[in-house]
Amino acid sequence: MISVKEYTNHTIIIKKSEFICHLIPCSHIEQAKKLISDYSDETATHNCVAYIIGPHERAFDDGEPSGTAGLPMLNVLKMQGLTNIIAIVTRHFGGIKLGAGGLTRAYTQSVAEALKEAEIVEKELVDLYQITIDYSYTRKFEHLLKQFNIKCIHQEYNEQVTYHCYLRDLQFLEQIQDLTNNQFHYERIGSDYLAKEN
Repeated sequence: MISVKEYTNHTIIIKKSEFICHLIPCSHIEQAKKLISDYSDETATHNCVAYIIGPHERAFDDGEPSGTAGLPMLNVLKMQGLTNIIAIVTRHFGGIKLGAGGLTRAYTQSVAEALKEAEIVEKELVDLYQITIDYSYTRKFEHLLKQFNIKCIHQEYNEQVTYHCYLRDLQFLEQIQDLTNNQFHYERIGSDYLAKEN
């Protein structure tokens, strides 16, 4: 699966209109609506959208003439073989009309140039685990995370310490077992697409 590594934006000016392309990685269709809302500019003339998330595809012209924005943007994503990506092009109208052909070229160019700026990576599905340990093991545990290059996205400090970590190799759990004399708790709480490691 090929996608953008992280959020990227790029701006072009065509006949005084400003086209700002936002490229957003997104692995779950349920997140799409919120991300589109977060990255759309309410003050803009148009916020045109194209996305491919798993089997879901969408193209939205947001008031531009039908077929001149969303679909050309979607086609750029497809030509690059990308998935799990949202492209939003925010247009601030500069006063000069571009015509249907000009709009199609502008929206296509906006996404294509943003993709040149973005880091395109191969991604793989990785399970997310919740791991809970006693405070006395945190220093050694955090050293293990660094040693094994484990991505940890969240920590909670209650009676014990809980970490949310992406685990590619479950042998890491054996390391924690040794470290804590099996005094730890873990459960799989989800999964997401992460860039493949070389």
